[in-house]
Amino acid sequence: MYEKSLVLNHNDFFATEWSVPEINSEKDYGIIELEEAKNFFSNKELNEFRINKFEEYKRLGFPKWKRAKLNGFDPIKYISEFNALISENLISLNDMDNDGIEILREMDFDGSHRKFLLMTDTFFNAGYYLHTKENQEDEIYAFEALIDNKNPLYDLGVINLEENSKATLIRFVKSKGSSSRIASLRGKLKENSELTLINVNLYNNDISTDNIFFDIGKKAKLTLYDINIGGKITAPHIVVRMAQENGNVNVYPYYLSQESEVIDMFYLIRYYAPETFGHILGHGVLMDESRVIFRGNLDIKKGAKNADAGEQDFNLVLSNKAKVMAYPSLYVDENEVNAGHAASVGSIEEDKLYYMMTRGYSKNDAKKEIASGIFEPAISFINKYNSKIAGELNDVIQKRFDREFSNS
Repeated sequence: MYEKSLVLNHNDFFATEWSVPEINSEKDYGIIELEEAKNFFSNKELNEFRINKFEEYKRLGFPKWKRAKLNGFDPIKYISEFNALISENLISLNDMDNDGIEILREMDFDGSHRKFLLMTDTFFNAGYYLHTKENQEDEIYAFEALIDNKNPLYDLGVINLEENSKATLIRFVKSKGSSSRIASLRGKLKENSELTLINVNLYNNDISTDNIFFDIGKKAKLTLYDINIGGKITAPHIVVRMAQENGNVNVYPYYLSQESEVIDMFYLIRYYAPETFGHILGHGVLMDESRVIFRGNLDIKKGAKNADAGEQDFNLVLSNKAKVMAYPSLYVDENEVNAGHAASVGSIEEDKLYYMMTRGYSKNDAKKEIASGIFEPAISFINKYNSKIAGELNDVIQKRFDREFSNS
């Protein structure tokens, strides 16, 4: 199974794919780093997987992304062991069973760029395996990491939800500054299983990309909150495949950028089976000279009758120097579907501001309250599972808005 980011063909018609320029780095990892990685993780099948991926990795350069202002990538000095905090109910990669290895081998995709996906597959220095039991009641799992300029993170995750089971996974990454986080996560949701995935990324002048691929089984349900605050360049890449009927997917991106930060997001839901439901609902705030690229893709294939596909993205822009590039894309190859997409970009409405000022708010406090309110649904949702992480997320958001509105 290889799920491409873009499938540019219809019947006998094919479009030419853009080839992303690549740049080689003198600091790229090689045989020495591969041997270090293999020594730390002892799982034989996992190390064979590493070696196979390395053969392709070494032939590629790092991407040049014009919109995201990425001009190649120079990796930080490699460390083979990253001290992440992993909840006890998550399984070590060294103890991953054959089913988990098979998910890694079978579920392949492009990622934000093939080089970055292969980088994690080859040089992962942290990770986990989430494997539920059939009929398991909802259980909370957690992965937490703190990165800095001497500790880059390459985290590899595998999720295997058995039939009729439920799980919630929280992935929380924060930064002390000027680091990198290159991640991959693959997940298979079997019949009638349910996964809630919460990504909270609090970046600080870092380069990061989070490559995620889910395969949704019959009547399985995925709820995904993807929250990205800051970062020099932050590039989540999430692909969802619905090849069995009655799958249900809801993706909720939230993002906040300031100064010259760039957040470049890619979300894809691909519908193969009938009676599938998949929606993307994004919210973000931009300040200063920051830039956001939002690419939401709904791809309905022939045979996905009665699919329900929807996408909306709402952006609040607090500076005339900030820039939003929203590309909601809808590909439909089936007649009997319900599908739509929309994107909006705007500033704080004067009537809302006036109303709050008549209720006793100062102008700056009113602006802050309106901007903060955009993130309240996500914070409240996370608080049900982990009040500490919800509090840290709220604190970072409030500090950014305090800076924005203190002198405006």
